[in-house]
Amino acid sequence: MKTLITLLLITAAITNTFAQFKLTGKIKNYSGKEDLQLNIPVVFGFHKENSINIPIDKNGNFGIVLPLKTQKLSSLIFQRKFFTLLLTPSKGLHIDLNVIDTSLNAVSGSALAENKVLERINLEEYPFFFQNADNNKFSTLSLNQLKEQVLMPYFAQRDKKIDIINQSEISAADKTLISSEVKFIAYNYLNDLARTQIKDREVVESLILEIFDGTTGKPDLDNAGPQYFAFANNYIRYLETKAFRRIKAENIKPTESIPYFEISLDSANTIVKKYGKPYWRWIGFTKNLPEAVTEKHSYQEILNLYEDKDLRQAEALKDAFISHFPKSKYNSDILNKINKLKIALRRNETNDSIKIINNYDKVTSIYEVIKKFKGKVVYLDVWGTWCGPCKDELKYNLPLKRKFANKNLEFVYLDMDDDERDEVWREFIKVNGLTGNHLRKNRKTISPFWKELLKNNPDKAEYYPQYFIFDSEGNLAVSKALRPSDKEELYKQIESVLTKTKY
Repeated sequence: MKTLITLLLITAAITNTFAQFKLTGKIKNYSGKEDLQLNIPVVFGFHKENSINIPIDKNGNFGIVLPLKTQKLSSLIFQRKFFTLLLTPSKGLHIDLNVIDTSLNAVSGSALAENKVLERINLEEYPFFFQNADNNKFSTLSLNQLKEQVLMPYFAQRDKKIDIINQSEISAADKTLISSEVKFIAYNYLNDLARTQIKDREVVESLILEIFDGTTGKPDLDNAGPQYFAFANNYIRYLETKAFRRIKAENIKPTESIPYFEISLDSANTIVKKYGKPYWRWIGFTKNLPEAVTEKHSYQEILNLYEDKDLRQAEALKDAFISHFPKSKYNSDILNKINKLKIALRRNETNDSIKIINNYDKVTSIYEVIKKFKGKVVYLDVWGTWCGPCKDELKYNLPLKRKFANKNLEFVYLDMDDDERDEVWREFIKVNGLTGNHLRKNRKTISPFWKELLKNNPDKAEYYPQYFIFDSEGNLAVSKALRPSDKEELYKQIESVLTKTKY
């Protein structure tokens, strides 16, 4: 996590002058163990590198001065609970937090009124249709049932919140901003419902169209908030869904133009394989959304790729971005970040600790690899360069390896990528400095590996990423092991195998 100073240096490279926002408060029943963070998105999304640790004294008092050029919606994180705060330049806010009930109460300050409204409406309130995600009663409903049981009551809740905002005494500009965020977060949650919970594919697509067909994709104000930009991303995905339904219904040929994207299906497939989905969606943004939206959203996408250390996709998007926005205020920062990734690649070109297994293409069993490390415990990571959660987990590899630096533990990475992405895979592990032993399989040739790894596990799901621990005799000791982000719990799991204690 970056410090406040680091965040300010990055921001200062983009903006020249700042006003300030002063946040103060007190944590009631403070034990000295609780921490407090503020996450301020660059554009949208929750990214840990944008989190600031707020210092707390022994009595639970805290305070921080934040340089701001424009209004920012942020997330205050306390005991794993998120509270939305509106930060306005030259204003301040004093809040009370309580350890016992994890509550927030905005108490005083020039930013009190708008933050009291946010407190009252609970912007990021968890929707009723996600209350039991593991056994979601809405997942098997028909479209008509979803409209009646989900869309109508949820939009009614949304409209009630907007009424509260409009009846408040805050400024017209703040009313517009907060109402906009309420509107767009509703679309975002419904999009998540459709894409992650609904089981029938036809219902998924029909629900997506039902949700987004009445929208334009455009923001309600110039300085739109993070929920709008998340919505814009979902809007382009909606256009994808709509386009491919039209391709099927209208029998559009692979060499003919895709609706809304203005390139052929053949070209789209080539672009995705070569540059990834961010580049494909960049095309969607340039064809369908305002230039200012495309600029800010795409800058965030490049930042995301930089944090993932995905040089290939980041550089492709960088080239397109700078060509399209040659005078963008973000260009200097983008070039600097791409250069850092290139330096990492050059540095690791000769890193002997990054080992690609000889003749890996001829390996047909995971045990052919594991036996090479007999006498050592092996932590196996099954992943892919295309897999977002896989790349997120890689960020936790360094503390994991430091923890077991002097232990009898070996790391093996089994990547699943198509053969034409071999060069991308090799580049990716070097940019990320991914020390350990590597092999790659494609969708077909990885199948026998999954059969071996899941042979005695009742859960046969072949999702990515997954992790496995082999003991020093080469036997599979833990199937579907914990992830690197599980930290101490994973460390205990590995230790139990290292000491030959059954887990």
